[in-house]
Amino acid sequence: MHAYDVQLGDADKWTEPPEVYRKMCEAKDPAAVLERFKPENPQSAFVNPAELYDTDVLIRERRLVPLYVEPPEDLSEQATGSEAKKGDKTW
Repeated sequence: MHAYDVQLGDADKWTEPPEVYRKMCEAKDPAAVLERFKPENPQSAFVNPAELYDTDVLIRERRLVPLYVEPPEDLSEQATGSEAKKGDKTW
């Protein structure tokens, strides 16, 4: 669940990452650990743990810095202004 939350930009939900991620900072070769975490088929993977954290910071400074992705622009055609009411849905 932690990996999924980080991927969604909700890393702040967690006071600290799970031990497996913290141990990456202590590894002799964090880059090799990241390589082992990469899924065989990234297109069908639920999350890719190797893409959750800034790899440069992890390798050079041995810290976990979550990567945040800007949410996509909402392109839905929803009512705006005075005709919009909280809870209204347009299908």
